[in-house]
Amino acid sequence: MDSLKLDERSKSVLLAIIDKYIETAEPVGSRTIAKNHPQHLSSATIRNAMSDLEDNGFLSQPHTSAGRIPTDKGYRFYVDHLLRPQNFLMQAECLSEAQSLEYPSGKQNLQGVLESACDNLSTVSQQTGLVMLPGFSTTCFKHIEFTKVAPQAALAVFFSEQGLLQNKILPIDSSLTQDQLTSISNYLNDEFSGKPIKWIRKELLSRVRLDKEHYNQLAQKAHDLSSVLFEETNNELLVQGALNLLDQPEFNEDIGKIKKLLKTLEEKTKLINLLDLCLDHEGMTILIGQESLQEEMGNCSLIAQNYQLGNEKVGALAVFGPKRMDYKKIISIVNHTAQKVSKLISENQGV
Repeated sequence: MDSLKLDERSKSVLLAIIDKYIETAEPVGSRTIAKNHPQHLSSATIRNAMSDLEDNGFLSQPHTSAGRIPTDKGYRFYVDHLLRPQNFLMQAECLSEAQSLEYPSGKQNLQGVLESACDNLSTVSQQTGLVMLPGFSTTCFKHIEFTKVAPQAALAVFFSEQGLLQNKILPIDSSLTQDQLTSISNYLNDEFSGKPIKWIRKELLSRVRLDKEHYNQLAQKAHDLSSVLFEETNNELLVQGALNLLDQPEFNEDIGKIKKLLKTLEEKTKLINLLDLCLDHEGMTILIGQESLQEEMGNCSLIAQNYQLGNEKVGALAVFGPKRMDYKKIISIVNHTAQKVSKLISENQGV
């Protein structure tokens, strides 16, 4: 019996069990479902349905005398049911709460909007909010400032057309003065302002291959610095509300499990890789338990959606939490936040 062949009675029992388990974090018994089931099914009928669902991998029974809890397969059916067009975002209370999200008027640059979005995702969901900043290659160069901070180091402050600010310490020749660094900044701003990073990277390679006599010493040093500045880097990830995981009862009894999760959130690399995969998909991506292919995330789910600048996908945002999260609510929050972020940054850029 796969999910496509579940009869309506089994589907309704499965959905009711998952709803109750999400609410209580306790195994669900047949009597509990019988009290609230809209079809007024008997406990015996529900027990039979639960047994069939367990045999087919949708439910499991943690103890012989306990009720059932959903498996990854059960959650996947539940989520796919929620994402059907007739069900998606039809929860009025969820939409009402999601629509209360607002971003401060003083934070209309990209960095500020994304920081606010991450904070709101965490606050409204009571889970961990994640926002992946746009990849460096997807941004357009606006302005650069170099400041000498040590005999052989300079701070580069990079501003993108989208309003993203990035800082980077670069190695420099000890003979370079601040005046020369300022001249290099002016040269790069004149040459490359408004150009995409991908184009700049190719242009620099092309220019470096030319006979060096075509360039004065300062221009050559500008190219050398830029080659380091504009090299490919990993996307940055904003994380808010990681400690919300400590409030989840399924993690209370296993300190080792929560430590691994918090370390994963702190290191960010595995989460960035997951969101990179989401960036390749259209619409919403939901990874449940072992679907993430990360052992330490086996008891968690990730609900992610891309945000766009015009029609171009530039990043992803998500809520990360236990498999027993409130999918109805969080799907609405993630969808709404992605749409609002896309609207705000597109309007800001006149796209």
